[in-house]
Amino acid sequence: MTSDKDAPTMMAKRIVEMATEDPGLPRPSPSIAFWQEPPHSISDIQSPKLPDKVDYVIIGSGITACSVANTLLNYPALSNKRVAVFEARGLTSGATGRNGGHLVSPFALEFSMLSAAFGIEKAAEVARFSYKSMDRVYEVVDALDARIQKAAEVRRVTTVTNFLDTRSYERARESVRQFAEACPDLASEVVILTAEQTKKKYNFTMSSGAVEHPAGALWPYRLITGIFAKLLEQHSTRFSIDTNTPVSKVSYDRGNAPYSYTLETPRGSINAAQVVYCTNGFTSHLLPALRGKIFPLRGTMSTQTLSPTAPNHGAKYSWSIVYEPTHDPENGISSVGLYYLTQNAKTGDFYLGGEKQKYDEILVSDDTVVPDLPADNLAALMTGLFASPEETEFTTHPKRIWAGIMGFTADHMPLVGKLDSKWTWNSGDGEWIAAGFNGHGMDKCWLVGETLGGMIAGEDVKGKLPDLYQITDKRLEERMQAEIVPVSLFRLPEHASS
Repeated sequence: MTSDKDAPTMMAKRIVEMATEDPGLPRPSPSIAFWQEPPHSISDIQSPKLPDKVDYVIIGSGITACSVANTLLNYPALSNKRVAVFEARGLTSGATGRNGGHLVSPFALEFSMLSAAFGIEKAAEVARFSYKSMDRVYEVVDALDARIQKAAEVRRVTTVTNFLDTRSYERARESVRQFAEACPDLASEVVILTAEQTKKKYNFTMSSGAVEHPAGALWPYRLITGIFAKLLEQHSTRFSIDTNTPVSKVSYDRGNAPYSYTLETPRGSINAAQVVYCTNGFTSHLLPALRGKIFPLRGTMSTQTLSPTAPNHGAKYSWSIVYEPTHDPENGISSVGLYYLTQNAKTGDFYLGGEKQKYDEILVSDDTVVPDLPADNLAALMTGLFASPEETEFTTHPKRIWAGIMGFTADHMPLVGKLDSKWTWNSGDGEWIAAGFNGHGMDKCWLVGETLGGMIAGEDVKGKLPDLYQITDKRLEERMQAEIVPVSLFRLPEHASS
């Protein structure tokens, strides 16, 4: 019979087991994300016949894959090279098309934790990259045609992170202090508010204080599908997208050089000179050596309609709610300590996401279903967050609740760069990866994709990519052991992972 004191250890053991399982391929018929309604005209695009040979195959079609494709196709020295994107389901149907539409950096609030783990210099490097990547998204959008800009609804906002408990608030204050010392130019717009100021300014019903900092909000699915459509128009003779065409295996044969890689799909095989994995939570299905180092985590999102008395601040603000994570090893229910909200500046609808569910329903790769616990939690949560200016409680009605699969890594840093053969189990040296954004991809993915594209093209990108993102054997073998996942992800007691 299992004793109470054994529960955390057993929970940690099961978490490690789940993190090292094969995530499989993206499932057909995922839960319907509000962002993808209606689908883009190229959402199910396929080539009449798969190309026999291409120079670069990109697996995945989210923001990172789009950025890599855009970089390679517009790289002057590669003007005669062919690029192909393969997507297991509809175009941009993964995390990019299922997230919260929140373009926000976490590093002002997580700087102390990051510096404690990796040092101030490396923490500052990661923070600066995040802010630079957000600025890069705005630059890319500003260069697009008005039709895509209008559809994407990209806007700069102030995000308000409200802390529900004193411990989380004081930790954030210390983090902001360290962030301001290390990155004073980035910290100029970060403002700390007291509990009284927070409640008065933002009508939160509960608060121990808040932090204001710059952020953005957008319709990510429309932005990325719009850019993909533009690339198809501009590079019609050397760019193809094949949706509903999952890659089931990647193999290498030196005798087929320079197109030594063979990618197998249900519609036939294709040969490529180089392969780029932008597969996030599903990465370790094709790269089994990375199981436990990168793994799926299922998140829950909702779109909710508010009562007529609720104000619309979607053009100006976004919000996050932070509190101490909780665990109950006996029933396995975990609250990760974060909810995040954006508001549609036109309709006033709220987009609310966050997790309260059993850990064995979080560490999974199936987004076809939404468990009742997180769905019911999100449906009930909005009503109690804000007080109406008229001092009457406003109500919300969920329009859509869906699931999405994120890619997490054992050390909470993305994996970016060239993969050695020991991690691909192929003898070639033409496999690349950009995956594992740990639920905060919007502030990283576009610039990561551009940087990886430059690397693939042979560019010297020294100093352009944080050291903590780069792939080394030491990192993969020591810093990314699956055994640290329970503590790093769920903050279990130390003995739970021993």
